[in-house]
Amino acid sequence: NLVILDVREPAEYAFGHIPGAVSIPLGELEARSEELNPQDEIYVICRTGNRSDMACHLLQEKGFTKLKNILPGMTQWSGPVEKVQ
Repeated sequence: NLVILDVREPAEYAFGHIPGAVSIPLGELEARSEELNPQDEIYVICRTGNRSDMACHLLQEKGFTKLKNILPGMTQWSGPVEKVQ
């Protein structure tokens, strides 16, 4: 399974995110990591790549191995975007 994990703040996510992305802000990730499956391939994204890099390290410490930090993040994303109504 492929999961896109958006670790930006809720307002950033609401303004525009990749369709189907799971929103878990970086500050909540440690407490909510059980919502993710360690067997899934997880693509982690934020605005520029800094928070997603920290999120990848945090998840690695919890045993996740199939992680990809998406660089440079949403600032350069040119694909489809959804907004929260």
